Amino acid sequence: MGINITIVTQGVATVLLADFVTGAVHWAEDAYARRDTPLIGRFVAEANIEHHHRPRAFLARSWLASSWDLLLLGILLLAVAWWCDQLSWHIWLFAILAANANQIHKWTHQNAQENGPVVTWLQKMKLLQTQRHHARHHHGEKNSHYCVITKVLNPVLEELDAWTTIEKFLEKRLGLKRRQDPTVKPKVSVS
Repeated sequence: MGINITIVTQGVATVLLADFVTGAVHWAEDAYARRDTPLIGRFVAEANIEHHHRPRAFLARSWLASSWDLLLLGILLLAVAWWCDQLSWHIWLFAILAANANQIHKWTHQNAQENGPVVTWLQKMKLLQTQRHHARHHHGEKNSHYCVITKVLNPVLEELDAWTTIEKFLEKRLGLKRRQDPTVKPKVSVS
């Protein structure tokens, strides 16, 4: 009995969708969340800013402490899908991946010994994002490589200049300006 190519394709598409959606949330946090943002400032923005100051600091947090917000959104998604009679394995896979995006992100900040053999193998097989790939997010202006589950989407989104294009659109249409990352030194123009 062979593997059903349709199921594999749907599974890959679901994984990439989860990677994109959690990457978009990561981008929105980096670009627009501030300490004084209502509701999320204290709980999300502060942790995000701290993570850029000290990338490994969030490793000390438990799974629940670093994933509670994604878990709640995953549960909400499952409840709505169930209520609409649309609950499928795709929704379950998406919710599980999305709820664990911060854990997968943590693995990109740990070495092979800290991750253990299974996670290290998944990273070596290029099924999960590697430390080297994610390091690009923490260098320079820290305004790229927001997707943390796979290595597939970041190169495509960077080639398309997707995040900068969205930021320019939001600034032009809504007056929304990207927050200056306090860990990035402002560029000094030479006159």
